[in-house]
Amino acid sequence: MRTYLKSHQPGRACQPLQPDSWHIMCWDAVVRKTKHIFCLAAVALITLFPGIASGQKAGSRLVNVVPCDSLTVYYPHFTRIDLVTGTMPSKSDGKVIFCCAGSFTGERLTSFKHSNIAGDHVSGGTFHKGYKCGPYNGVFTWSERSGWHFYNYSYKNATAPLQRAAEEGGMGFCQTLLFGSGKRFKGCFKPETVNRYRALCQIGKRLCIVDCARPLPFGHFLDGLEKLGVTHALYCDMGRGWNYSWYRKEDGSVKELFPTPGNHATIWITFYRE
Repeated sequence: MRTYLKSHQPGRACQPLQPDSWHIMCWDAVVRKTKHIFCLAAVALITLFPGIASGQKAGSRLVNVVPCDSLTVYYPHFTRIDLVTGTMPSKSDGKVIFCCAGSFTGERLTSFKHSNIAGDHVSGGTFHKGYKCGPYNGVFTWSERSGWHFYNYSYKNATAPLQRAAEEGGMGFCQTLLFGSGKRFKGCFKPETVNRYRALCQIGKRLCIVDCARPLPFGHFLDGLEKLGVTHALYCDMGRGWNYSWYRKEDGSVKELFPTPGNHATIWITFYRE
């Protein structure tokens, strides 16, 4: 049986693939499939044995990094999470092991104010009012007492869990929910919109950050999250400059995920190892 390659040029007939080309295409498909299987296996191991990702064993990493096809999964082994506002956490603070932008910032102001952050939020155990953002349908909170929680709540219903997190000395913010209890939502972009996206996710019993390793259509990003088996996923701001983020390697050095910091970013999800 001969295999044909469809021509994309009008008026030209489809050309049969040469045997070498056919074998190369098959081999590439096998390699991609094998990489995907290894990726899912790594995620499954981390999910089943949290110590692999969490650094509970001596000499293990502060942040476990798992490449998965067009996505990269970051598992911070944290003891505390906070929402840092105004000024990005300093790389000289050895307790910070991962930080990235969370909620959207409204206007590009020369000075910081909490009302310029999209959605109500909790930073350092203090509740702050933000501005109402239409696409928001999700809330994330963390406190030492209650752990982390994702909520499929609109802006008007977000106050109660955020105030509870504040009372417990925790953190919390609002964003667009991409997945909730395994259910996939539409998200905040058209499926065909190409960019590099990021989400705060739960896979099994582990909390992680999932990044695009390269620009992808938003729909493909959601497909990738679904293949990873996320149960919850909350979008994180990835505009130019807002995408600047970093994590700490086991030798104490810092690895930047995007090289150019922005002047107008205002809010960061920050993981600490204390």
